Amino acid sequence: MKKVITAFFVMLFLLTAASAEYRVETADDEYVSDEIFFAPMSTWDKVDAQVINLKKGRIIFYANKPNNPEKIEVSVMPVNTSDKTVMFKSGDVSVASVSADGTVIAGNKVGDTVIEITCGKARSRMKVSVVRGVEGAAMSQGALTLYADRPVTAQLEALIYPTDATIKDVKWRSGDESIAYVDEDGLVYPSGVGTTDVYAVTEDGGFEAKCAVTVTTWEKRKEDIPVGYTDYDITLEELVNKQLTAEPTIFTTNAFPAMREEVESFANPSNLTAGYYKYQFLDLSEENGVDADTLDSYLNGKGVLEGMGRVFKRAAENNKLSEVYLVIHACLESGNGASRLANGIEYNGVTVYNMFGIGAVDADPVGGGAKYAYEQGWTTPEKAVEGGAEWISDNYINNMRYHQNTLYKMRWNPENPAVHQYATDVEWASKQAKDMSSMFEAFPSASYHFDIPVYKGMAEPKIQ
Repeated sequence: MKKVITAFFVMLFLLTAASAEYRVETADDEYVSDEIFFAPMSTWDKVDAQVINLKKGRIIFYANKPNNPEKIEVSVMPVNTSDKTVMFKSGDVSVASVSADGTVIAGNKVGDTVIEITCGKARSRMKVSVVRGVEGAAMSQGALTLYADRPVTAQLEALIYPTDATIKDVKWRSGDESIAYVDEDGLVYPSGVGTTDVYAVTEDGGFEAKCAVTVTTWEKRKEDIPVGYTDYDITLEELVNKQLTAEPTIFTTNAFPAMREEVESFANPSNLTAGYYKYQFLDLSEENGVDADTLDSYLNGKGVLEGMGRVFKRAAENNKLSEVYLVIHACLESGNGASRLANGIEYNGVTVYNMFGIGAVDADPVGGGAKYAYEQGWTTPEKAVEGGAEWISDNYINNMRYHQNTLYKMRWNPENPAVHQYATDVEWASKQAKDMSSMFEAFPSASYHFDIPVYKGMAEPKIQ
């Protein structure tokens, strides 16, 4: 009686273990199985294959590296299968071929294929990939500064080489998360004060790139801003006298002639070193390290300028300009992207654009600006930004004759007063400086320094 009961329970166990499906359908890389079982005794004379176990689910070869053939290791279940003959077939032999014994050899094509593995009615599959391997990695910037009291983030990007590498995934980590934390997308957050490194490690090859991160405070930053001075062989009084010959204006709703005291007030550097006024001394011939995404966040909601951060960034790089200034200037001159010139105006049957008001003379600003844009071929907003940046660089900021590398110098031209000045409004530089200040303080990772004029008999003004 005990033998009968024992045989019953053995039969019950084997019937349960043999319940696997005949066809194994798997997705992605989930091809591995390791179940072991026997067929029930009732089918002992001829046992069909039911499951093909794989030791690994994927083979990866590298197109730009030597590859050794790799053999697929299989086990057929149930253990007591009568015929364990296994067949292999590649879905695309140009990616990878497979021999009768399951040896896989890489082909000459980058891509994926599937090796179909069969034993009777049992089926399994193995994914084979030929990839372009990663050979190196770099960071989008080698260093950045954040501020603990202004929790603004910074976006880092891992640059993978070669650019056509197949697997470009990276894992981000911070050397010290108590100073700076980085999320899975490379966005860096300040979390303390100090210095640390942020790393990106490639999934393929384990190549490492890093960025040095400094976290300080905004108050400390203001103390450390580099300040330079340029001496001029002219007194402030002489400068004002010459400026009055150029018919300076005060602009509210309309332009009015400026009084002497108004000219002197806005031309005297000593009056302009506190608050937002000091930003008119910012050197505009140097890039600020502000990325295109940050520029886009500032341009959001600004009409035709919205989404053009990369255009401004490229135009600044190509013309050795401050990208922050270029954006601020376009916003001011175009009414935050809403002006007729910025949105396209027809001239001689062609729609043209002018983002910086170049050629917009006081007598006919729209007509003059449209005419100049037509002559320059600014037929898209992008061309208007790029062409305007080139014009500003060549004629003012990087002009070898005038050296007008600050808003102050563009307005007052202390080397040759009343000649080659960007505007007649005595407040022009201060108005732009106000907008520039708000942007620099909104994105404190920007780098810059000041260049302040010193007239004959004047002490060096101190930034406040």
